[in-house]
Amino acid sequence: MKDDKNLLLSVMVITYNQENYIAQTLDSILNQNHNYNYEIVVGDDCSKDNTRSIISEYQKKYPDIIKPIYNEKNLGLIKNYFNVLENCHGKYIMGCAGDDYWLPEKVEKQISFMESNPEIGLCYGKTKCWIENKNKFLKEKMGFSSCTFEEIIIENGIPALTVCLKKVVVQDYVSKIQPCSKNWLMEDYPMWLYISKESKIAFIDEEFAVYRVIENSVSHSTNFDKIYSFSKSRDDVRRFFSDYYSFPLTDTLDAKEKFRLIITFLKDYYSYSDSKKLREIYSELETPLLKQKIYYLCSFTLVSWKILNCILDFYRFVKKKVKGE
Repeated sequence: MKDDKNLLLSVMVITYNQENYIAQTLDSILNQNHNYNYEIVVGDDCSKDNTRSIISEYQKKYPDIIKPIYNEKNLGLIKNYFNVLENCHGKYIMGCAGDDYWLPEKVEKQISFMESNPEIGLCYGKTKCWIENKNKFLKEKMGFSSCTFEEIIIENGIPALTVCLKKVVVQDYVSKIQPCSKNWLMEDYPMWLYISKESKIAFIDEEFAVYRVIENSVSHSTNFDKIYSFSKSRDDVRRFFSDYYSFPLTDTLDAKEKFRLIITFLKDYYSYSDSKKLREIYSELETPLLKQKIYYLCSFTLVSWKILNCILDFYRFVKKKVKGE
């Protein structure tokens, strides 16, 4: 990363086909009330809609702040993320996906906190959750009040869009772990695990951003294969850092995560009434891979029979709906 002593903050914005949201994202960053010298580095990963033209209009309006990176070919989330990260020059780094947005005073409060607490490598807060297809906020807020390594390896309680990072800590992570050489499907979770061991993490009990829950995003897919792949990648990350820091994983950890995975998937569909979607699900469950997926989800857990019964109950539910048409 290029060093720029005069630049206090770099804001990362990762975009792909987010024409309906990117303007609100950029406005929420630009409208923060502070006097810090900052940049917004926007990495567009070959959007096929009007996302790029919207970014271009903002860049013309704020040429000294907005610095777009237009990828010539689609890099995918992870490579796009770290390419943008490499082009961030500020002392501190914050991020916001192109479909989320910040709440007022985020920058001022977090930068002031970091400047007053130089031993902290990462601070974060809470985020409100907007459910796009229901057009409403969840009552619950995302963000755990405590995030030690032992807690994060069980469940990630740090909302990425609320984070403020020291650039030097991020540089150290990239240099030592080389995340782009891994096949991980998440860009932030491994970094939190590393920072929790190599630096200090602090929680600020305030709401800093709005996280938009959109069906079929990477972390909120309704496709079994995507959920399965994401969960398997999360297990790979855990095992890597378990070995890296000689921290023993337990069957209980695997049980909690895999049970939560399948329950989350089932809850999305138990009341589903779309007959076309149900036929698609039934076709997917009928494939030879079903036994392999069940085995993976149930292996080495303490609740394997509960998971298996949930899957079979769900299978019967879908089959009955489809066959009953």
